[in-house]
Amino acid sequence: MSEIRAIASTAAPWGRGGAWISHLRRSSEITLRECAEQIGAPSVRWAEDVEAGLRPVPSSMYAAYAKVFGLDLRDFAATCLRHYDRKAFEALFGVESQEFSAAA
Repeated sequence: MSEIRAIASTAAPWGRGGAWISHLRRSSEITLRECAEQIGAPSVRWAEDVEAGLRPVPSSMYAAYAKVFGLDLRDFAATCLRHYDRKAFEALFGVESQEFSAAA
């Protein structure tokens, strides 16, 4: 990720979610290009925007991301909601569910 995009990610609307996705990818030891290909992203730039916090992971891609990172789909989806749609997360799991804290 370029330096400018890295700086932008700290103030990006979905910055925490992007940082989480970036951490998962790096922990899985796959490149951004490999990740983009494996999840079926429209482009590497699109996947970079997710990690920069400039766009959320769409729910239609939860299963692909979870598979690439070797995570349970339910836990991955819940953590995405926590990062990208706090109101939906709270409606489903309460204000702060400890059950999904480890996935973040």
